[in-house]
Amino acid sequence: MASIVLARGVAGELFDIDAPKGGLTSESHLIYADPNLFQVSCFDLGFSRGDGFFEAISVIDGKIPVSLDLHLERLVSHTRTLELPLAKIDAFREACWDMIARFKGKSHDPMLRIFISRGFDPKTGIGKEHHPGVPSVWMYIDGEGTEHSTKPLSLSAISSGRLSDAAKLYPYLLLGIKSMSYLVNMSAEREAARRGVDDVIFQTTDKYALECTHAAIVARYGSVWVTPDPSIGIVWSTSQRELFAYAKRLGMETRYEKLSMERLKEADEVYETRGGWVIPVKQIDDAKFRVNEEFVKEANQAIHFEQPEQEKYWEHE
Repeated sequence: MASIVLARGVAGELFDIDAPKGGLTSESHLIYADPNLFQVSCFDLGFSRGDGFFEAISVIDGKIPVSLDLHLERLVSHTRTLELPLAKIDAFREACWDMIARFKGKSHDPMLRIFISRGFDPKTGIGKEHHPGVPSVWMYIDGEGTEHSTKPLSLSAISSGRLSDAAKLYPYLLLGIKSMSYLVNMSAEREAARRGVDDVIFQTTDKYALECTHAAIVARYGSVWVTPDPSIGIVWSTSQRELFAYAKRLGMETRYEKLSMERLKEADEVYETRGGWVIPVKQIDDAKFRVNEEFVKEANQAIHFEQPEQEKYWEHE
């Protein structure tokens, strides 16, 4: 099925680690598989414990991977933070382009996803036999999934149950990692549905803005763009960095700051950024915002098709 391409990563090629023995040894970065067959072992720590992380990259027109190098920089950084073998950025880049070359779907906005787990659980009998300490990697491009929409969103603020200094005080919580464990995010999606809104935005118990279920939040105050500082314990969004790059190209100012929910609701315009897209927010609770459809169109055009210019203004890990 050329519109859905799935592969298992070869750890010895993709990480700074000795090549594992047996079935995972290969001279290629990827081993392609039938997407309709079972691919993940229940003995893998990614499945049994959620011990891993992922990246999700929009591939515009099935050819242009948006923010590819920003995603791969974050991937390498995550392997370091999670104390996994260090990922080889060039090898992962080659693997991504190989998958894109095999994709034959017609979707305007297929997603390329990379999942990395800690590998087989060494405390199990199966894990002891399957190279403990060797990460597992799965990658796919899905041209049959739901595409992004730029329809204006309504949000509701909900508590994250933590203070704004939790990431600094308790680094072992790994706040800011794009974790495989999305249990809370999925629960928050259902809460949004119960509240009759499109999404929720998490806030700290001392009322500072964090992020949405699958997106960063960015506010515009005149010619100044503001987003919550990632050090507060949120994922440093590649799409938010793309929006900041575009704002800088227009001569505007960008800032990371500890953004209170009260100040966020005073913005002229608010946007979610996710999957390589800028999406307008029309309302957070009772606060309403101007929707600039022309800007949304122009920003997404720049992010998707003007990457050489965008890259000049990227902020890197």
